[in-house]
Amino acid sequence: MRVQAVGFDLDDTLCLYMPIAQRARRQAFAELVQPLLEQDIETIEQAYQQAFWQMMDEIKREPWRSRYLQSGEPTRTETMRRMLTLLNVPSDGLAEQLSARYLQLRESQLQLFEDTLPVLNALREQYRLFLITNGPAQEQRRELRLLGLEPYFEVVAIEGELGVGKPDPAIFLHVQEQLRLDPKQILFVGNSWEHDVQGALRVGWQAAWLDREGMPVPEPNAPVPVLRSLQELRTLLL
Repeated sequence: MRVQAVGFDLDDTLCLYMPIAQRARRQAFAELVQPLLEQDIETIEQAYQQAFWQMMDEIKREPWRSRYLQSGEPTRTETMRRMLTLLNVPSDGLAEQLSARYLQLRESQLQLFEDTLPVLNALREQYRLFLITNGPAQEQRRELRLLGLEPYFEVVAIEGELGVGKPDPAIFLHVQEQLRLDPKQILFVGNSWEHDVQGALRVGWQAAWLDREGMPVPEPNAPVPVLRSLQELRTLLL
């Protein structure tokens, strides 16, 4: 059955995110934390990772879940506060400063991959386009505006707005209901095998895995095209 709608993940699919987030975070640490300690950035980063993964576990439950869905600020600030505690640094006001500075640096450095706009412009002539992204409502909407991507998509599904995210079938089925298409007429493209590829396949969609880094295919026998760039999607579809 011919594909009629093509969907995309956002972070590290259409735009560079994780490397920028790490760079922004380390810059914020260098500016605001390192002057207070005789510690290198790696030591601060280790404390952050410990606090982050603890927060990631708690973020799935209340009282953090509903706050996170609306805005990333409360959990981001709490993560910074816990990191400072691990480093024995007084956190009065500093956690809030770190959270704000990190967000400012991260959003100021966001950038689309070079192949994003050429591919979106080519595909939207023949296909209905949509986007599914995890993350807080406010941050994800702002990111789309900053990157100028909103006009490209007929449907935008954000975890923070719907209360459910990938790979839960509910968010994919929500989009399918909006599109009013047969599952086999929908193709989803993303960089996460678990969230994007498996999530789409579970609801009967087609899927393509975007692997810019040349990683091993998690399931080599799966009927999923592996793309090294979005330009290869044009070859696949056009």
